Amino acid sequence: MRRATVLAMVAWAAGHGHAASGRVLLDGVVPDEATKRAIAAQAREVFGADRVDDRLRLGAVAAPPGWADAARRLVVPALRQVARGELTLHGRDARIEGEVADEAARRALLRALAAPADGWPLHDALRLSAAPTGRAPPVPVPGVEFEPGSARLTDAGIERLDGLLAALNRAPARRFEVVGHTDDAGPRDLNLALSRERAEAVRAHLVARGVAAARIEVRGAGPDEPAADNGTAAGRARNRRIELRTLD
Repeated sequence: MRRATVLAMVAWAAGHGHAASGRVLLDGVVPDEATKRAIAAQAREVFGADRVDDRLRLGAVAAPPGWADAARRLVVPALRQVARGELTLHGRDARIEGEVADEAARRALLRALAAPADGWPLHDALRLSAAPTGRAPPVPVPGVEFEPGSARLTDAGIERLDGLLAALNRAPARRFEVVGHTDDAGPRDLNLALSRERAEAVRAHLVARGVAAARIEVRGAGPDEPAADNGTAAGRARNRRIELRTLD
């Protein structure tokens, strides 16, 4: 009997971290319907149900013990950072390829895959992106500070946001996205929620100062889009940030 194989392809053109404009293809042979459903459900949760094209097939394959659960868990949210990517599982071998924005993103993705791989050989074929994506890059806004573990702006954070008002009001028709980021300390779901709450706190403050709410979108990226290595205190501090990205 053949070893179990699943191929997941991730490709989109709008840039790293934005799978909304592309498709995700699941293809290959899996041993049973339960495995097929589990992998497809995880892919839909990570990338969005309307983006996943499930072409997984059932076949006479022999899966190693625990393969189905590990395969499902390898479809990690950090895969959203890969452009033109492909994750291939063949038995207990895993291979990840595609483009990531920078070295920090590559290391973060490999760490995210290492835990569910749980000793499987993981072959790294990732490339650093050399070409611009056509989307305006995010601009970190240093000095936007919050009370520890909360979405309450400090006085210094309020002062920093108030200093942006003149620049924002010079282009009153321009829309932008406020993105909250965290380091990778603690549970991912809590970091995602906190980063979203902080982005919403920034929007609420700017709206209270007269910026039209329709101009501002918010997103919480949590720890999934690091700007630096979370392995150092300095890197974690850089990753706890607010960014602005123009949308038009």
